[in-house]
Amino acid sequence: MAKTAFDHPPTVAGYRRLVRRRQLWLAGFVVASVALVLGGEELSVTDRAIPLFATMLLTAPVLVLITTLALIYTPRTARILRTYPWRAYPCRYPARGQRRDFVMAVTVAPGREVMLHTTPYRCNLEHKRNAQPDTIWFAGDPEGGGVASPVGGHYPVRAVRTAPRDGQRPPLPPADALAENAGLARDGRYLRYWF
Repeated sequence: MAKTAFDHPPTVAGYRRLVRRRQLWLAGFVVASVALVLGGEELSVTDRAIPLFATMLLTAPVLVLITTLALIYTPRTARILRTYPWRAYPCRYPARGQRRDFVMAVTVAPGREVMLHTTPYRCNLEHKRNAQPDTIWFAGDPEGGGVASPVGGHYPVRAVRTAPRDGQRPPLPPADALAENAGLARDGRYLRYWF
């Protein structure tokens, strides 16, 4: 039986860094939110900082919520890494409008590409200590998503299928038992996750 991606020491270290980064972001946003609330009492009605304060006060709870959700769903990444082995796939990073920093075209079979994007945050895997930007390591099922990393498995991030430009999703084949064990599918059907 093939080893899982979580049996690869750089992947375990990369996953721990991922969790630590999200914990630090959450702590930073919570501290900033508390500082905003406490600092708001010092503002006067004629203070020029009021528009900035109001903008920050409105965005801080959203940032705390998004970071909390990302941290809550991080174990899903570990579950996938504990279920699937790393596989190397050729890939390219096509421009998508003005952006190309988070979409990957992964060649899963000759003449067949699957478009994936990183989630919940945009991440440019092409430039994350990647000595081979034309190859991506992927643990998961390309149809239902999984975890992608630059070659070496040191920077694991969730990756899910992206919608085609025309909005028409082709029908997906039935999911296998491995996808069900990893939490990518239920009752033979792939789930659509954002995280």
